[in-house]
Amino acid sequence: MAAPTTGSPPSPAPLPALPESTPAPAVVANREEPNNEWYAWSGRDRQADESRGVTRILWRGRQAVALRRAAVGARVAETMLCLVAFSVLAADHRKGWALDSYYHYKQFRYCVSVNVIGFVYSGFQVYAEFHHMMKNKHIIDRPVGDYFDFAMDQILAYLLISASSSATARIADWVSNWGTDPFPNMANASVAVSFLAFLAFAFSSLISAYNLFNRNV
Repeated sequence: MAAPTTGSPPSPAPLPALPESTPAPAVVANREEPNNEWYAWSGRDRQADESRGVTRILWRGRQAVALRRAAVGARVAETMLCLVAFSVLAADHRKGWALDSYYHYKQFRYCVSVNVIGFVYSGFQVYAEFHHMMKNKHIIDRPVGDYFDFAMDQILAYLLISASSSATARIADWVSNWGTDPFPNMANASVAVSFLAFLAFAFSSLISAYNLFNRNV
């Protein structure tokens, strides 16, 4: 019997090489990094806007207070000036060498009447301002009260300048005919105060116009 041959066993056939797999492309999110500088500027802008808003509110509050004080001051001045104007002219009775009186002349009567109306109206406005400050409520509701104030201020300013001018012309005519004495002197003093009352009403008309046309601003 033949002996078995010795030797290494046959090597196995090599396996076929697998095709190399192409690595999948990495998915990169298209996301930009946060820009810290932009956020810083945005924060500064918001802070600046808030600061400007607060400043604007404070400025409007101070403006409203100043405007109300000016309105009250003008009303008080109107009341006092109209009172002095018609009181002096009404006291111009039986004055001078001719013992003349203001009621002999329609221009003087006109001036007295307008100043009396101005005194009553401005006195009412003073009361209305204090009523609003005490109770935070207008006697005449807005915006009707704004129209009323604007119209009355315009009318009385016109009437005062008209009455004062006509009284001045009457005084000049009286002096040119008879000369100066206590009668025209008192009339001149009254007319001068009446002109000052006109200036106060003109100032009030500016304030009332502002209140009327800016009430929704």
